[in-house]
Order: sequence, then structure tokens, then C-alpha cells
Amino acid sequence: MMKVNLMNRYKLVIFDLDGTIADTSPGIFNSIRYVQRKMNLPEITDEQMRSHVGPPMEESYNRNFGLTGDLLNRAIKYHKEYAIEQGYKELIIYDGIIELLNTFKNKGVKIAAATLKAHSTAVKIFKSLNIYEKFDMIIGADPVNPMSKSQMLNFCADALRISKTNIVLIGDSKYDAIGAEEAGIDYVAVTYGFGFKFKSDIAYPHVGVVNTPYEIADLII
Repeated sequence: MMKVNLMNRYKLVIFDLDGTIADTSPGIFNSIRYVQRKMNLPEITDEQMRSHVGPPMEESYNRNFGLTGDLLNRAIKYHKEYAIEQGYKELIIYDGIIELLNTFKNKGVKIAAATLKAHSTAVKIFKSLNIYEKFDMIIGADPVNPMSKSQMLNFCADALRISKTNIVLIGDSKYDAIGAEEAGIDYVAVTYGFGFKFKSDIAYPHVGVVNTPYEIADLII
């Protein structure tokens, strides 16, 4: 594992949300169940349920329920409806995250979050966890102006005026890894989330792998 001096290298740390900052699976699973009730959709396996965590909603509802067109749009509408009203409260912040954010702030490092979760839901989550003010930028999915993960990362870099050589993304899935690679920034993979369970799973460029939030500071500070 490569050791990087954050003070000489990273000036901006960007976090994924689901599976990196918090275990948001309870709210996501209940959002899916709400959609199933509203649209009389069939039951899916636990593995299929877990596969909704991380990817864009359009991809997940198409893959697991075969929805397209208006039916797909209805499913996403209902999912967001539950998430905004109730689902955003159904989560658990990972141990060590608040201490990690405080460490970065004390070092003068900027902190951002880039998530494929709806922006309005992401903001409500950060406010409910009392960590909203710790972030210099939060960017989530916007149906009017949709962006890929790499576009979100580029937006953060441009808006905060940080060179990409001084930015690292922390995330738990291939979507994070691919987004970082496409954006041309460094990537640290976490195995405590949903996407990667073992180091051998990570077939993407990365500067390190961590098993707990506490190890993130040990790696890049």
C-alpha cells in the first residue's frame, strides 16, 4: 500500500455517500419496498436488493424489475418520494467518520461529497447527521441536469479551484473507481461499504484500500 503525504499532495478529499460515509441501506431498501407496493412489483432477492446500493436508480430498476419508459420514471419518482420524506433518516453513520472529517478540517483540507443519490436527499442526510457544515461542497443527482460520477468530480475540482493532482476520491464501488479514473484523480477504495468486500475485488487504479474509516487518515495523512 502506497503512503501519501496529504499535506504535500491532497488539498481536496471527495467522499462518496452510500457505503462510505454512512450505511444508507435501510432507507434504500425501504424505498424499494415502497415502490413495490405502489406499483405492485414482484419480490426480489436479497442480493438484488443490495445491488441497488451504489448504481444509478435507472440502472437498478431496469436490471432488477425490467422497467423502462414511463414505468421506470414512475418507479424513480416513488423511490425519491419515500427517500425525501422518510428514507433519509434510516441510516447509520460509520464509526470514525466524524473524527476523520474533523481531522481533515483541522489540517485545512477541503472536503466535498459526490453522490448519485438525489441532491435534495443527500443534503437532508448530511443535515440530519449534523455534518452538513463540515463540507465545502455537496453534489448529488439532478434530474434536470444529470451528471455522471466523473462529471461531478470535475465540477467539484473546477468549483473549488483545486488541481486534480491534489484531489482524492474515497468510495466503495466500481462506480466511484471508474469515475475517479475518468476524471483523472486519485482513488482510495473502502471495503466496509457495499461494493468492495475484498482487496482482490478492486480491478481499478487506486492508491490504497482501507477496511475502516479510521484507516483513511493513516493512509493519506
